[in-house]
Amino acid sequence: MIREMLFMLSGQPGALFVMTDNGQFEMCSGIADVGLCQSEKEIIKPLLKVGSNVAFLSTFAEERKMDSLYLDVIQQSISKYVTEFQEELVEIEIAILEGSEILGITGIHSRIMPFTLQLEYLKELVDAIKLQKGNCLLIDTIQHYRDHCGVSRIIATFQEMYNTCLKVLHKQLISWMLFGKLLDPYNEFFIQVDDSKHFVIIGEMIPSCLTVSLAQQVLFVGESVVALTEAQDLSEEDWEFMGKLQKIPFENVVEIIQQCRDQMAKRLWNLVTEKDRLNRSLNMILNTFLMKKGDIFAYFIRQTEHIFDGQFPSAQLASSQFALQQRLMNSLKKYLDEEEAEIERLSMNITPDTPGKGWDRVFLDYKTEWPLGVLIFTPETMETYNKIFRLLLNLRRIQLNLNGLWKNVASLDKPVLELRWNLQHILIHLSQYIQIDVIEVQKSIMDRQIDQCHDFDKFRAAHANFLVVIAAQTFLHVPAMQACFKDLIHLALKFCGLFKNDRPKAFLPVVAELNLEFERLMQLLFSLLNGMYQQSSGTTMEPIAQLLLRLDFNYYLTEGLQRKTNQSLEEI
Repeated sequence: MIREMLFMLSGQPGALFVMTDNGQFEMCSGIADVGLCQSEKEIIKPLLKVGSNVAFLSTFAEERKMDSLYLDVIQQSISKYVTEFQEELVEIEIAILEGSEILGITGIHSRIMPFTLQLEYLKELVDAIKLQKGNCLLIDTIQHYRDHCGVSRIIATFQEMYNTCLKVLHKQLISWMLFGKLLDPYNEFFIQVDDSKHFVIIGEMIPSCLTVSLAQQVLFVGESVVALTEAQDLSEEDWEFMGKLQKIPFENVVEIIQQCRDQMAKRLWNLVTEKDRLNRSLNMILNTFLMKKGDIFAYFIRQTEHIFDGQFPSAQLASSQFALQQRLMNSLKKYLDEEEAEIERLSMNITPDTPGKGWDRVFLDYKTEWPLGVLIFTPETMETYNKIFRLLLNLRRIQLNLNGLWKNVASLDKPVLELRWNLQHILIHLSQYIQIDVIEVQKSIMDRQIDQCHDFDKFRAAHANFLVVIAAQTFLHVPAMQACFKDLIHLALKFCGLFKNDRPKAFLPVVAELNLEFERLMQLLFSLLNGMYQQSSGTTMEPIAQLLLRLDFNYYLTEGLQRKTNQSLEEI
């Protein structure tokens, strides 16, 4: 009977204690005949629970490889605790066989009591772990159980398991920050490679022992090591520094990350500022994507207007892009004071599958010097620059077209002159707002930040903030505003198109329709701007107020719209 019980407590079924389908031990029906009193039968019930927990934990610990570094070490820890309990059972059995102790059911219960609650908590932990995907967030699960348990023995158990998992995280951090290698065969680390082969942070996988800020520093350090390794620019001093960091315990993880960040930021800054490559690339982007040198694209538009006006059949796409690239190079060489090798890094292409005419499908491609394209001017960053570029290009194109109409409209009726003036007023001031109030202001802020640092990470942060603010203040992420801008540009194109051929017979009715459409768009634009202004606060109010001031100085447009509305009501 006692041996059967010890066998059951070790997680193995026998003749008297059998395992049910739900993984629980129970006494077989014949055990009542072995002379147990009622109190002993009651004591056996919690022992059955202990045996069931041991069997469950043993099964988990013996499962085959689970494709997780963290689950592997948790399995090893669980196996260790189960083994300790089973060793206690062996000592009990030896004591009984040698006769040094006379232990009945009550005595066995007393001996294993310290393990009972520990095994129960471990089972709950494993149940929770099985509901999760194996990754570094298992650290947080263990921490939760550790922090919500008031029994010192169990706290120590969870702390030991927690430290074991931290060692895995420590190895992953060291591998990434010191060697630029992801020690992550099962995608459990919070830094991974995305589809475009760039390193990214998976925010929901950052363990609570690291802040988001620290995680960003970890990403930066690893990217820097990769860049410096590929450039073969790691000095003997760098390798010696890395060797020292490997010896720092994980408890000082913040110190490790900070020291790595400072070292890599300094080294990477030296790399990207060598031969002035950073300034060259940044100036090239500002002069072209953000049209700091407006003459380039004024000349370019005049040379390419006939190419962009229509659709591009697939058969003509290659020849159109070739002609486009030639004209871009001519414009750049005429107005940009840069070496030819730098100019040839820029190309203009047409997106083949995007609907719309040429002006809606154009994008610039700039081949930045390595490692700037990996660390700063990423594909996502350049896509944002391209969105701003397309908006500025369309605005510049419409301004040139409207300016060229003065000979045609000078002798025409007042409604035609008024519509041309209003379109020019809105589109020119919108362009000035973007170029002067947004881009130039943010560029000066970024320049001041860069002048105060010789740290690559701080430069990257300053540039990222520069682009984020420009995108926000040009309303790139406000679909209603972008749609309104697009409709205004198309309206201006329709107006300019009226003068391409001879004056049509129904000229004034068409202009009247365009005027009505312009008034509708103005009401929509001011409604959107006023709505955003009322919902904003602090510094976010300033750019909206500035745009409203430029577009509607002295309430020129809004009062005119109101007068026309009142006249329409009086006529009704």
